[in-house]
Amino acid sequence: MNADGLRSLVAAAMAAPSVHNVQPARWRIDGEALILLEDTARRLTVGDPRGNDAAISLGAAAEGAAIAASAAGLATRVERLDGEAAGGLRPVARLTFVPSAEPDPLLAVLKARASWRGPFLPPSPQDLAAAQALLGEDRVVVCDPVAIAAAAALYDRASYAIILGDGFRAELRHWMRLSPRHPDWARDGLNAAAMQLSAIEALGAGAVLGPLFRPLAALGVAPALLAEAKGFGNAAAVVLFHRAADENPFDSGRAFHRLWLEVDATGLGGNVLAALADDPAAAAAICAAHGIGVDRRLVTALRIGRRDGRPFPRARLPLAEVLLD
Repeated sequence: MNADGLRSLVAAAMAAPSVHNVQPARWRIDGEALILLEDTARRLTVGDPRGNDAAISLGAAAEGAAIAASAAGLATRVERLDGEAAGGLRPVARLTFVPSAEPDPLLAVLKARASWRGPFLPPSPQDLAAAQALLGEDRVVVCDPVAIAAAAALYDRASYAIILGDGFRAELRHWMRLSPRHPDWARDGLNAAAMQLSAIEALGAGAVLGPLFRPLAALGVAPALLAEAKGFGNAAAVVLFHRAADENPFDSGRAFHRLWLEVDATGLGGNVLAALADDPAAAAAICAAHGIGVDRRLVTALRIGRRDGRPFPRARLPLAEVLLD
């Protein structure tokens, strides 16, 4: 594959999901191969101190490139690299390409996938059937409304427990873009459009997560203001994505990207419920409730349903910053 073809793969891989939309993947062309690197400056030092979420994000980027390569009739071999970081860049993987016969069935939704944090329409029988069709050896699909409500309550408790940390809130606010005037509104992070916040809601979110948090927490009203349980009301399902406990998060990220693309391929949308996996007590409780064994690790969860609203432009870095010389 020539340089133009490799550039097109990187451009397609940029659609991959990443934690807080920090987009840590950087790429270099190496002859007919691609080198994937991590921009270590984008590591979440509070929310992801061990780099687990970064590795998942990088695995998702590698899988995006592999899916894109299938459009050119190529299969991708991913060789993990284990070099030291230099100049803020850590080698992660080398991707080489060999002839293959079939395009990946998820190719059609690769560039269109995006997190949906808005409301859902009431699920139709077809939506519920589409959700159930996602069942697999590494995912549990929870469609029962009572069980979804229980997951929502558990999620809100876990999320609030994490948000109590001053450092976590500061880091989260750093990656939030609550006004279109923010210089990185269209580049990265979590902007108000992606979070489905009106201008007034965005202003309120900044205040609640910022200077008003401690007073509101002391009054006992912060949990209600930050709760997302109502967003589960019309969800078709909650998908619990689990992998072998000893699997490398990079490989989990590759599989997770495919799962999310499968959701989009059904016509449904979804958003990540990271707190269910990040809070150990919540992860243990929901795994026990849904028969996920102790030899498995809850990687993350998705709330999915039929989108009720219009799509929005995704924030992405320009290719010139992601594809290095």
